[in-house]
Amino acid sequence: SNFVYAFNVERIGLVASRKTASFSPLYMGWGGEVTWNEVEILSKEEAGKDLYTFSISIPEELAKDFNVPGQFVQIKVGENKPGFYAIASAPNAERREFEFLIKATENNQWLTTSKPTNIVEMSGVAGKGYDYNTHFEGDSENVNQAYDGFACMNIIFCAQGTGIAPIRSAIEHSIAVGLPQPATLYYGVQNAATRAYGDKFESWTNDYNVNVIEVHSKPEQNWSGPTGYVQESLKRNGVKVPRNAGAIICGNKDFFFDNKQLLLDAGLFEGRILTNF
Repeated sequence: SNFVYAFNVERIGLVASRKTASFSPLYMGWGGEVTWNEVEILSKEEAGKDLYTFSISIPEELAKDFNVPGQFVQIKVGENKPGFYAIASAPNAERREFEFLIKATENNQWLTTSKPTNIVEMSGVAGKGYDYNTHFEGDSENVNQAYDGFACMNIIFCAQGTGIAPIRSAIEHSIAVGLPQPATLYYGVQNAATRAYGDKFESWTNDYNVNVIEVHSKPEQNWSGPTGYVQESLKRNGVKVPRNAGAIICGNKDFFFDNKQLLLDAGLFEGRILTNF
């Protein structure tokens, strides 16, 4: 559905597909009434061209409900249509704030022009997230049944634009720590100006066992790294031990299907190519 892909890349404030009258309960597209929590913006910083990082206070129950990277919430202000935003920080039941990476669009100015101390409304945590415990972990019964006993020893992350937000959550949840070789993150952006989290790459490599390959589609003159699209770099580099590899992808519809097909062609099990929808 368009909902899935729009949210997944999220370069938006994606909005719920159903219009609601004033003061009526909002329903998710898949049913179920949403409970709204008044929460405070703790900080807001520029992260790149039209990109902002937000830290927002949360009640204790939301912290406890966020337990899988890739899950998301809805955020709204007043009667504006809510946007769906993946949580960018790692799950931590003790931490009373969520972090987000949000691209400013004409549909979410009510949020991107907000300032610290402003109050917004946040839904509960939703989505299945990246179910790596079932599909990647070597001691999982599912690994023996579904993956012929091939333990996951290599992880490929593919992120496009603000799709880096839920992948940051996965990386900083330490899912690649302990692998026998570094995981690889392919991160597709137009150029350095539109990149987020550049200040975290060194930590991702040193502390979380993830090598970062930035791919610039509209590179500036001084860029010496890969150019074009993530799909091209992934195809060129290939995948080591594909039967022992897993992948997490977050980007728009074409990005997702192109990279998924490349990974399937390389020999990955389809069930090990994870999405958060």
